[in-house]
Amino acid sequence: MKITIVALLMLFFSINNCSNQEITSVESFNYETTTRGSSAIYTVTPEMVTVKRSGMNISEKSGKISKDEWNSLLEKASAIDASKMSEFEAPSDSRATDAALIATLSMRKNDTVYETNTFDHGNPPMMVKPLVEAILRLAENVE
Repeated sequence: MKITIVALLMLFFSINNCSNQEITSVESFNYETTTRGSSAIYTVTPEMVTVKRSGMNISEKSGKISKDEWNSLLEKASAIDASKMSEFEAPSDSRATDAALIATLSMRKNDTVYETNTFDHGNPPMMVKPLVEAILRLAENVE
């Protein structure tokens, strides 16, 4: 009888732990834009948002984010299959003619970095668009 109870408790805790691991395993998000003479890197962690700019307007600014803001990002990220991020198609190709900045989104999850192919800044693939927009909104508060 005791063995049955212990086995049921272990099963309960292992199921409960596995269901939360997928969402809480995201460690950070990076959104990077580049052009010929400059770049910007937006990094979001559970504690803060950092914006680093290079080129003519070199700067680095940081700001704290709330747990609600981080949880909102995690919610948006949960809709993305991270292992397929590199397969998402860019909806436009203006970056090829310097009409748009080159952008990439990456997500650090379980000590693995998942990254999209390049896309036009301002026109991300549909699957990552809500997450990109949320990251840029957070970065506006820092800049």
